[in-house]
Amino acid sequence: MSRTAAAWLTAVGIVLIALNLRLGISSASALLEQLRAQLGFGPFVASLVPALPTLCFAAVGATGAMLARRVGTERAVLLALAALSVGLAVRAVPRTGALLAGTLLGAAGLALCNVLLPAVVKAHFPARVALLTGVYTTTMALGSAVAAAAAVPVADLVGQASPGLAVWAVPAVLALVVWGLRPGSWRAAARGVDGGEVSAWSAGRTRFGLLVTAFFALQSLNSYAVIGWLPTVLSDHGMSSDRAGVMLGLALIVGVPSTFVLMPLTRTAARLRWAFVLVGAALMAGYLGLLCAPLALPVLWAVLTGFGLGAFPLVLAIIGASGRSAQETAALSTFSQSTGYLLASVGPFGVGLLRSATGGWTLPLAVLLALAALQLLVGLRLTLTRAEVSA
Repeated sequence: MSRTAAAWLTAVGIVLIALNLRLGISSASALLEQLRAQLGFGPFVASLVPALPTLCFAAVGATGAMLARRVGTERAVLLALAALSVGLAVRAVPRTGALLAGTLLGAAGLALCNVLLPAVVKAHFPARVALLTGVYTTTMALGSAVAAAAAVPVADLVGQASPGLAVWAVPAVLALVVWGLRPGSWRAAARGVDGGEVSAWSAGRTRFGLLVTAFFALQSLNSYAVIGWLPTVLSDHGMSSDRAGVMLGLALIVGVPSTFVLMPLTRTAARLRWAFVLVGAALMAGYLGLLCAPLALPVLWAVLTGFGLGAFPLVLAIIGASGRSAQETAALSTFSQSTGYLLASVGPFGVGLLRSATGGWTLPLAVLLALAALQLLVGLRLTLTRAEVSA
């Protein structure tokens, strides 16, 4: 295979992987109430299902740099896609245990893809990190939005929530096939190349690394709280489940145009500061609308919340541009994402428990509003530190 053909196949593979990074999560969120009715599980499992991905991202994501050193980054991505495909397919079995096991296995694959993808981009497209990051985060948002909006109709079409949920394994299998066609995907780790001597701990314990991790944790907490619970917030106030799923799809699809608006702002610290202000203010406004009048202007709240989730491509661009090599990028990505997801895992689970304990959404949304404000403050501090590091 020529170098040009291999580069194009790698780019297509990156896009297909990105397409799958949130499909399994947002589709489960949109079908959560139907799954609960079909399988008969209680509030604890209902709170656990949205929380499992972030917990798995933290636990398995921490092994990303080590796995890349052992088997090679390209092969590690291949193994991750295999785990994702099998995990999503397992959820076709109409049992609560299968739902939880499939979610865990699929999330393990997602966790590895999450932490390794910035390193893959850095290794293959070092001069186009911002462009490729924008493309793959846009694809993530699009895939997540499509799954959220289409999950209920697809489940209705196949007759049950469980097999309807497993339909989303098909795009994962496609990504696995395309990545497997790349000759480099089967290559073993090269000494001093794939892993190097950079540890995740050494990359993350700096002030810059800690701020990146804190921001990643806060934006992840907010993202997964929204993905996990926005349809339920609206349906609890009287909106139909299919329309509530569409509102989540709308919130997620806003990430497509917002990414193209925000990515040019990552080039300088001054512009990045404005980007953090824009996403922070939008997220707080969306939460405030859901708190005060959820059904008054649900489309506006969904759009504002979705734009606020644009913090994710911003922090990924910062990670991808950091470090002098793909190994340093992988180390920072591993530390910030695994630690960040560990801290963020309290978000979906905590929101669910607060809702169960208080019988409503006032306190959960007030807490999320406060965390969105904290995210903005951390982002502003991160821009100052990034400028000092770059100087």
